[in-house]
Amino acid sequence: MSMSGGTLETRDLRLVQAIAQAGGATQAAKHLHLSQSAVSHQLRGLEERLGIELFRREGRRLRITAAGEKLVELAQQVLLPMLQTELLLRRGSLRERPKLRVATQCYTAYHWLPHALQALMTEHPEVELVLQGDVVGDASEQLRDDHADLVLCVIPPRKGVFQSVPLFKDELLLAVPRGHALARKKYVEGTDLADETLIQNNVSSLVRDHMKTVLFGQHGRVKHLLRLPATEAVLDLVQAGMGVSILPGFAFGARVQRGEVEAVPLTRRGFPRTWSGVFRKRTSLDAPIRTLLATLKRHGLPHSRS
Repeated sequence: MSMSGGTLETRDLRLVQAIAQAGGATQAAKHLHLSQSAVSHQLRGLEERLGIELFRREGRRLRITAAGEKLVELAQQVLLPMLQTELLLRRGSLRERPKLRVATQCYTAYHWLPHALQALMTEHPEVELVLQGDVVGDASEQLRDDHADLVLCVIPPRKGVFQSVPLFKDELLLAVPRGHALARKKYVEGTDLADETLIQNNVSSLVRDHMKTVLFGQHGRVKHLLRLPATEAVLDLVQAGMGVSILPGFAFGARVQRGEVEAVPLTRRGFPRTWSGVFRKRTSLDAPIRTLLATLKRHGLPHSRS
């Protein structure tokens, strides 16, 4: 299957995704069942066709560039639906299937889901996965009103009729333009942001209120607040010096590595969070939900993908 007027192929996306995940051609070659020289040859050919560098050579490692990140993002959007459709076609299973609806309380980019989705499609091909596009607030409301079957959240509800499975931890950090005065501080409190423009992506009001309480208490605030729907757009404005942003560290780690923005801890104790998967007890989707969560917990968070 060719894309972009015949320039890109699905094998190109698999190649870039494998190298990005492995950090080099040797491990990527094992994953792709190719020789290291074949992987290197394919990468050089792809970069020549596109006329842009996708990875920078740093010793034995390959450091992904912004262009490479865009192809990884495209691979996540294209390859998994293709695999799911292929499995369905091979099994002749295009009849109506039960839907597993997954929502998230904040940060809807779903960078951490590919491994979990692949496991779900392999072990439970009878289930159709539906990713909800909008962030949600109280997980219990979403489950009680039957708007979702599984909610990935950082503020789980009281257990009650719900089952909660701890998954992994991340930390909120302040993203600032390179050379910004706040980058010289060991950590930032809410008072340090009083004269700043805060640029934020969409999160639920529940998460927003919690963030405000931890950083600002009841009365503190920033000078200006700008909300954008996409994290990449937020980071583009931060990089351009238009303001600062509070985001999970894994969401902009690659930009920090490339020297495009800087990361500053929030508060003396940091701002750690624990993600949980919450779902109804005695649900008919218990098995596929637990498969997805077990894989998600095992693979955890990416360390360098924006």
